[in-house]
Amino acid sequence: MLRILLAAALFASPLFAATAARAQDMLSGSLIEALKAIEKPELGGVFTYVGPQNAPRAFADLIARDPKAMKRYTGKLMDDLKAAGGLTAWDHEVCATLVNHYAGAVEMPGIKKPDAKRLKALNDCVLAPVMELQDIVMRRKK
Repeated sequence: MLRILLAAALFASPLFAATAARAQDMLSGSLIEALKAIEKPELGGVFTYVGPQNAPRAFADLIARDPKAMKRYTGKLMDDLKAAGGLTAWDHEVCATLVNHYAGAVEMPGIKKPDAKRLKALNDCVLAPVMELQDIVMRRKK
């Protein structure tokens, strides 16, 4: 009985709540790899303020406005697709968001449509099989 009371007191304490809140601020492995691919790992701190459900769309918006980042990211995706035969669900969502941005009838301010090669790469990524990140990492060449 004493153990139950101690456990209940611990779970109700502000210290436990703060620890649980910090656990939600962790970034996905796919996001960390994407930031590394575009050579902007310092943006990881910014993405802790973006909910995990919105992070792929926020990342897509970021790279849509930076042609160099777009080139690096699509290069990483094509390398993963070639090595592993698939992409993560997170990467699929980024690509689908970008394809939707570019397919829209109204041009979004600050976003230029990439060349045909890059658009084809994004479409190929949307159609690629979904795999777990650890499977992709294991299949990459060392």
